[in-house]
Amino acid sequence: MTNHGVLIPNKVQAKDIDALVRPIICASALDNGNIVQLNQKTGVTGEGEVWLATAPSSASATNLWMVSQPEQPFAIAGNNTYYGLGNIQDFYTTACAVTTAFRLKEPDIITLTADDLDSSTAAAYAIPDDSGNFKYKWSAVTTTGEILKYVATTYIPCASASAIGMGRITAYQFTAYKA
Repeated sequence: MTNHGVLIPNKVQAKDIDALVRPIICASALDNGNIVQLNQKTGVTGEGEVWLATAPSSASATNLWMVSQPEQPFAIAGNNTYYGLGNIQDFYTTACAVTTAFRLKEPDIITLTADDLDSSTAAAYAIPDDSGNFKYKWSAVTTTGEILKYVATTYIPCASASAIGMGRITAYQFTAYKA
C-alpha cells in the first residue's frame, strides 16, 4: 500500500481563527500536508461553502492552503469502508470528497513527512512544486511566493511489526515564510 503524507500542525494561527479554515473538494485524492489553491467555490447545489481545490502551478505560488483533516485510517473492501484499520500513513482524502484546509501564515510551525515532499533530501527551504502534484519540493534558494523554511528533522512514532509505537516515520519541521 502507498504511504500518504502526515501533517502535524504544531503551532498554527488557523487553530483559533475560523476565517483561516475552509471546506474544500478536489478532483484528485489529497494527503494531509498537500498544498492547494482556492480560487473559487464549487458552484454545485448543496455545496454553498465548499471551495474548489487545485494544484499550485508555480514555484512562486501565493494564496496557498494546506490540507488538514484529522487522520482516521481506513480500509476499503468492495463498496464498504472500515474506519480504524491501518496506520496513520494509510489516511488520505479520496477524490471528490469534501475535506478541510487551512491558510498557512507566517510564522506558523508545522511538521510534514517525506511523503509531502518531492524527496527525502533536505535543503534550506521547501517551495511549491509546479508539476501539479500538490507537494512541496526542496530548494536551496527561496522564491517570491509562500514557502517553508526548514527547521529540523524529527520523527513521528508509529506502529511496527513487533510493538506499538516502536516504529518511526521521518518528518521535517518547518516554519511558514514569505520570501
